[in-house]
Amino acid sequence: MRAFLLIVAISVSSVSSATSASSQPPNVATLYRVHCVMCHGPMGKAAIPDMAFIGRKWKHGTKSTDMIKIITEGVTGTPMMPFRGKLKPDEIKALAAHVRSFDKTLPPEK
Repeated sequence: MRAFLLIVAISVSSVSSATSASSQPPNVATLYRVHCVMCHGPMGKAAIPDMAFIGRKWKHGTKSTDMIKIITEGVTGTPMMPFRGKLKPDEIKALAAHVRSFDKTLPPEK
């Protein structure tokens, strides 16, 4: 598990450097691919069930505001690192909506 976390940390660090050099902000699919897919899998179907966005109970809430908080602050004691300072607030908001959209069992937000 430590080796996995080290690989993830190195990958995120090198990818973050590459994306911050870009002059235009990437679209949400690109943000997800660059920052999330390595742990959460394509379309939210992770190889590790606890990291999937589909087919499991949401641990930290199902509202976009819950997801924005998790993406922004991370989750202590887990591989979920905070993205505050790495992503802009509008990018975090877009990622939260994108992640939520994977689970078709969630009711639409009002």
